[in-house]
Amino acid sequence: MRFLLFVGASNTLAEFEVGAQIKDARLIQDNIYIFESDSEVDAQNTVSRLGCSIKLAKELPGVAAQNESIADLITHKNFSITSINDFSISPKINQDVKNLLERGRFIVPKDQFGLSPILLRKHKIDEFFLDSQKDEVWQTIWVHDFEHWIKKDRHMPFANAKAGILPPKIARSMVNLVPLDPAGKLLVDPFCGSGRVLVEAAELGYLVGGADISAQQVRETQANLSSLGFEVQSDVLDATHLSEKFHEVDVIVTEPFLGKPNLRPDQIKYLIPGLQKLYLGCLKDWLKVLKAHGYVIMVFPWFEVGKQVYKTSSVIDGKLELSYNFHKRGILYSRPGADVKREIVILQKK
Repeated sequence: MRFLLFVGASNTLAEFEVGAQIKDARLIQDNIYIFESDSEVDAQNTVSRLGCSIKLAKELPGVAAQNESIADLITHKNFSITSINDFSISPKINQDVKNLLERGRFIVPKDQFGLSPILLRKHKIDEFFLDSQKDEVWQTIWVHDFEHWIKKDRHMPFANAKAGILPPKIARSMVNLVPLDPAGKLLVDPFCGSGRVLVEAAELGYLVGGADISAQQVRETQANLSSLGFEVQSDVLDATHLSEKFHEVDVIVTEPFLGKPNLRPDQIKYLIPGLQKLYLGCLKDWLKVLKAHGYVIMVFPWFEVGKQVYKTSSVIDGKLELSYNFHKRGILYSRPGADVKREIVILQKK
């Protein structure tokens, strides 16, 4: 069976997350992937685990991309049809199908992604996508649970969407950059903050552990995980001494300390050496913690001062290359208006 996966346009990790979790997925338009799965259940289970996924549609084999064929499929009062190869004709298609039905109400999509998940979850709507060039018709069968994502972003015991921490969907995508089955695997965040990465890892099925130099942050992590019914091994600990408490770790996923915010441009160049020293100390210590072939998914900040770009990830070049394989670097994520860009690097212990 073939499926269309619609991913969030603002999630710059989507390409890499989909590539790690759905091996044969192929991009057919911006933010739309096609892939095959044995069943609807398997496809929904797969995409529901992704941070980038927004909506899933299944192909309707044997259904022609014609108004009469689509009209026969509509069972609810409301419907919406989107032409993905020529979006401009979508309003006319909807009106023509309404004329055939002589009943119901159509909702014109705003773009080639069709209707929003909020609209689809709150109302009973038959949504279709058609490609008249290939004579293909697809029907939406799943949308992401936006209420659950909002809860994790804003309504856990310790949640502050404006505090600069990773959004839940980005944290989930980071965890999914690891091509592993999480069952029985231990994932640790050495800069756990309020536990955002660990929440996503626990929901995926990982055993989770966290550390932070701040006792308050460790308490927040424990409270947030507990509020969702998860257990976490957490310690007040310097990230460069993780090996004092943790062993046999399969995966480390973390956004470390990125430096003090709102520095003047002339202060940036003095910040870089201190951050690189911290990151180097961490990566050396984590070699004692990780299992053979264990993964590190880590954020490194980029600072732009005029035409000068400071990339802290350069610290991994050199001696660390003897201990880690570099699977990917240069995956960029930044919040709108942020002074700092985040480069996500995927490392694997040799």
